[in-house]
Amino acid sequence: MLVYIFLYNVIYIKSDFSKLADLTKHKMVLIGSPYCLNELSFKNRCYFDQIHQISRDFHQADPIEVDKIVTKYILKYGAKNIRLITNEDSTQLICADLRLKYGIPGHNREMLLPFVNKVISKQKLENSVRMPKFVAFDKSQYAENKNEYVQDIVSKLGFPMFAKPIDLVSSVETHFIPDLTALKNLCERIFNHPYEFEIDEFIDGELFHCDAMIIDGQLKFFMVGKCSFALSRFFEGKPVGSIPITNKKMFDDLQAFSEKVFTKLQSPSGAYHLEAFLDRKTQEFIFLEVAARTGGALITKVYERLFDFNIEETNYAIQMGLITDLNISKKDIFAGFLNFPKVKGKVISIQRPYLDIEHEFIEFVKPNEITKQAENLLDISCSIIFWDKSYNKVEKAFEYLKNYNPLAMENRPAKIKVTPVLAE
Repeated sequence: MLVYIFLYNVIYIKSDFSKLADLTKHKMVLIGSPYCLNELSFKNRCYFDQIHQISRDFHQADPIEVDKIVTKYILKYGAKNIRLITNEDSTQLICADLRLKYGIPGHNREMLLPFVNKVISKQKLENSVRMPKFVAFDKSQYAENKNEYVQDIVSKLGFPMFAKPIDLVSSVETHFIPDLTALKNLCERIFNHPYEFEIDEFIDGELFHCDAMIIDGQLKFFMVGKCSFALSRFFEGKPVGSIPITNKKMFDDLQAFSEKVFTKLQSPSGAYHLEAFLDRKTQEFIFLEVAARTGGALITKVYERLFDFNIEETNYAIQMGLITDLNISKKDIFAGFLNFPKVKGKVISIQRPYLDIEHEFIEFVKPNEITKQAENLLDISCSIIFWDKSYNKVEKAFEYLKNYNPLAMENRPAKIKVTPVLAE
């Protein structure tokens, strides 16, 4: 009997496991962080044979903790009957390493590394698609001659720049670098940081996310979302989210662009989430990053509205070999979402927006709660998903909500900003 072991570290479950369970053919085991397990529904809990808790880490789940749990099932059922399943960047390489260590079937580290490490993906995609100029920050070279190394970065990239960890999740530790002083300060921070970073040229443009399903090398599903802002602006107080695009040429161009990436990286069967900028000056698409997982935030709920299928469940079904093809058609509806960040201070009240279309507004903070400024994309104060048969109405709601502030904070009332907002 096969034993499917599902790993959850940073995110919570968005699947209905009753659609994946078959007690006559396999068992299912859950390894999850407290964040995941606290959100685990009773219905889903019933379909797991065993549930194990591990600590949560935005870089990578603890490989020793995971190894100890997996070893117990290997001893009981044999490595050939174990399958490690995940939908997170922070657990992909752990799964790959355990497969190699114990002879568990599945994708190896070399296959998955470009979808976890941003530098590796860019190196492999060189000359395939346009990318930002970038530098993989070398701590040893920086230590040898700090001023010379900083000047070398300036000569290669110019200002402004953007720095980010090569494999942290949820946009943790991303930084906009406007000038030399900021660069020098950030280089010193990076040098003393336990993680590895890259520094990119800053792209002035509009951000898009592309979500795909690939089975045996064939693209079976593809969708594009236009983002409200670059994700890093969430930490400045901007809401982040997306709506689908209806421009057919842009859609086709992004699909062709994405297929070049998937082909070059020899993408194995499963779900993929790719981000790209449309350069404001050149009107070219520029590769940002790609991950072997579904889109985060409320993208799963949006696609349920648009297509009546769950992308996380489908990703698992592909990995488990339960489906070998997809036949998905769009419903006569459009939908979008936005997540509003937490901000520093005391929450006085939450003011729900008025929309003349169907919507669901979710509150994650309460009046009188003391909140900190958002440090990752999961530090959400409120969320909204909205839908209608009219794309024009959905797009108008999106533009309205991009400038909406639902939080009335102490000494700072909620208000709608009237100044125009420029996408990055």
